[in-house]
Amino acid sequence: MRSNFWPNIRLATKILLVIVTVTIALKIAPIATVYQEKNLCIKYLKHQINRDKLIKRLKIVKQANPSSICDSIPKS
Repeated sequence: MRSNFWPNIRLATKILLVIVTVTIALKIAPIATVYQEKNLCIKYLKHQINRDKLIKRLKIVKQANPSSICDSIPKS
């Protein structure tokens, strides 16, 4: 009778790899949104997009000042 030790190890390794990959993806998602907001503000400050498009993409209230919103985004 053949041992199933190595196939079980390979299966466990693949399962762990999937779990770790999903965990990393979930940790990176908030960082990506911050950088998308930064890029939108940079485009706004360089006059590549207009105020209405910035407000729409950032989902903010129209009375808000986009320059102050761009100041609130972390600089790093």
